[in-house]
Amino acid sequence: MFASICAEFCETLFPPIDLDANLKGRTARVDIPGVMTSSAGPIINEFNGQPFHIALARRSGSFEFSYAEVGLGTTTVTGDIEMAFEDSWAHFCVHNFNQDGLIRERSRLSAWLGP
Repeated sequence: MFASICAEFCETLFPPIDLDANLKGRTARVDIPGVMTSSAGPIINEFNGQPFHIALARRSGSFEFSYAEVGLGTTTVTGDIEMAFEDSWAHFCVHNFNQDGLIRERSRLSAWLGP
């Protein structure tokens, strides 16, 4: 899908990926040397200082996810494409794909939505 809308392509890279993620705690960190660094965590409630639990649930799913936890993320990208985001949108989800795209089977995380 993306290749059909892109006029230019960057060189394919195969760098090591250092990833640490905690879905329950809504924290993650990734480092791809020479390409990007990123970290994310939960939104903090300004009144009590505790992590604020926010989730998005899409009954029919999308091409990306059917259930995601919302947080804040900071990312810096270098190389052919440069960009940076600080305390921006982040979401934590489990990607369950096969050759046909997103598998629509309900995960345990979103089973509470019902049929």
